[in-house]
Amino acid sequence: MAQDHSCDHHGVPFRSLSDHLAAVLAVGKPTATRTVVTEESAGLVLAADARANLPVPPFSNSAMDGFLVRAADLPAGNGPWELPVSGDIPAGQTPVDVAPGTAVRIMTGAPTPVDTEGLMVVPVEDTNVPAGAVALPDRVVVTTAHHDRTHIRHQGENCQVGDIIAQAGTVIDAGVIASLLSTGITSVVAYDRPTVAVISAGDELVPSVDSVDQLRPGTIPDSNRPMLAELLREQGVAKVRSVVVNDNAATFRKELDALSRECDLVVTSGGVSAGAFDVVKEALTKPAASGATDMWFGPVQIQPGKPQGLGRVNGTPVICLPGNPVSSFVCFYLFVMPLVRVLSGIPPQSAAQQARLMLPSHDHIKAPKGRDLFIPCAIDWTEGDVHPVIPGGMGSHFVASLVGISAIIHLPLDHGKTQPGDLVPVILLKV
Repeated sequence: MAQDHSCDHHGVPFRSLSDHLAAVLAVGKPTATRTVVTEESAGLVLAADARANLPVPPFSNSAMDGFLVRAADLPAGNGPWELPVSGDIPAGQTPVDVAPGTAVRIMTGAPTPVDTEGLMVVPVEDTNVPAGAVALPDRVVVTTAHHDRTHIRHQGENCQVGDIIAQAGTVIDAGVIASLLSTGITSVVAYDRPTVAVISAGDELVPSVDSVDQLRPGTIPDSNRPMLAELLREQGVAKVRSVVVNDNAATFRKELDALSRECDLVVTSGGVSAGAFDVVKEALTKPAASGATDMWFGPVQIQPGKPQGLGRVNGTPVICLPGNPVSSFVCFYLFVMPLVRVLSGIPPQSAAQQARLMLPSHDHIKAPKGRDLFIPCAIDWTEGDVHPVIPGGMGSHFVASLVGISAIIHLPLDHGKTQPGDLVPVILLKV
């Protein structure tokens, strides 16, 4: 009988990539909120709109070092003009009125009078006064006057009190902090960073070793757990718990039960296929499994990473990744990263977005039938020839080929073959 490509070889229906991602995003909700000092809020996500308490600029001020004059005293076509200098306005001082027929020296950022009607700043370069730290002159000669440019930055021209400066769901970065502080927002309501647990499962896993002699027969170093923990930290997760469990379902259930009560998300690696010792799947599908009443296991139409698990334990989201390291690496960016973003307070539609480019491939690539293909790659940024670089042979177990990976080629479902020079979609992980 011909294989039904909508099911795996055990007859379990496939989920599409988009359906599984939607299911992943649906299991999470943002963490609790708290009020945070703006200067200490970098990396958090706003839980409420931030509205300006100050206008920007907070007062009208000069955009140039020069002389504040009345435009009427510089009639077009009659220059040069000589005016007496009646005062000085350094930055940080109170404004000085400009009497008709006079000029006031003013520095960049220094305040102008509240009423700027008819006023303009003549840059020092358009006068006979040298630039720099010179004594206040008695008189100034204006050599050029550009009446179409007043060089005055008016109060509130950037924003007004009450304007929304940053919307709820905005990730706070350096630019956001500058915007908030400049508008008088000294504290914000933001979501807490999630606490995430990473569990590696398998009797074959051992701590780091540096020689073959230290490996017992059939064992391998546990690389997935530290890899996933570091990927989480790169996403701003400050609290990462990581543990290794053996292929004992009771031990796994006990560990998962405890972690699910202490963390906002649990990520497991390994034990989700159809083998006799796939402890994660076994432990979370048994009727007696503690708290495991809302779990799904099955195939997703992707390569690598077909076997997946998803659900909640004790109300906490649990996402189960396959054990092959390249599969875990790829699936972190496909599923775990968007879920972490949702838990951090980013709206689901934004959490799933990733930076993409269309780049010419230098390789022959054949996508498997019935699956989206993902290939980790580096990006060669050589001027005039930007293209993805695929490590020699990227099998799902080729963990030693993850060095320098900064992107993932994504050939959509049933894309077929590509030839050298064809444009391929590339997900950027790092720039």
